[in-house]
Amino acid sequence: MSDALIIGASGLVGGHLWHTLRRQGAVVVGTGYPGTADFPELDIRDRQAVELLLRQVAPKVVYLPAALTNVDYCEQHPQETYAINVLGACHVIQTANQVGAKVVYFSSDYVFAGDDGPYVETDPPRPLSEYGRQKLIVEHYLAFHAPRSLVIRTTVVYGWENQGKNFIYRLLQTLRAGQLLRVPVDQIGNPTYAPNLAEAVIVLTQQDAQGLYHVAGPSWVNRYDFARAAAEVFNLDASLIQPVTTKELQQPAPRPLQAGMRIDKAQACLPFPMLDCWSGLRRMMQDRWPPD
Repeated sequence: MSDALIIGASGLVGGHLWHTLRRQGAVVVGTGYPGTADFPELDIRDRQAVELLLRQVAPKVVYLPAALTNVDYCEQHPQETYAINVLGACHVIQTANQVGAKVVYFSSDYVFAGDDGPYVETDPPRPLSEYGRQKLIVEHYLAFHAPRSLVIRTTVVYGWENQGKNFIYRLLQTLRAGQLLRVPVDQIGNPTYAPNLAEAVIVLTQQDAQGLYHVAGPSWVNRYDFARAAAEVFNLDASLIQPVTTKELQQPAPRPLQAGMRIDKAQACLPFPMLDCWSGLRRMMQDRWPPD
């Protein structure tokens, strides 16, 4: 029996969960999506493969950050991404129930319309995009079929990672190359430093927290100001960052503009603060990857 199984350990959130749990001495098994080399592959669309792995590993907790998170791709390929983000997640949840494991699922503030954020856990969701709808479907499935589960809504997660896909990682690469970067001034959220998120989620899991928690950084800022903060912390040229509106970007999927979340419920359970965007960026500048 293992302490934890991380489905999606090759990604940003999963990778930091993996390293944090291992530092704590936990027995952890991780999987990656097909095509990643860091962990054994698991395609959660394959129900039999999911069942075989969970029965072999027999974890106490299944962390499920794995998802196809490209919001525009989800909008343009709803059936393909539904098979991963909804049906695949349900395969994991069903099998976790069978082996008696607690599920910790990662959702998003994209379940909200973004009219009047930041949101609390009891605010009614109204997703604008296919990605947000898929996340909300799984939240509802967990509520009905896995009442011991823990649902973590988070947003604008950044930090070092192998795949280099998150907003700040790509911003640093772009600015270091001396290239211009267009960043929306009207998308507001809570930047969340990935190691801080992992630490918080593990504490909540160890407390056997159940139900829905918003876990994110406390800073409520727009993407442009966040990008400029990153440029300042990493001593890069902020003049390369061009402010634009979301409409100007002509992205296929609608974005919740005034989104983000209030984190009072989670913060009251944690023995340390969630990091504001300046503190998170300074910690990222000091941290190494991989941390072990």
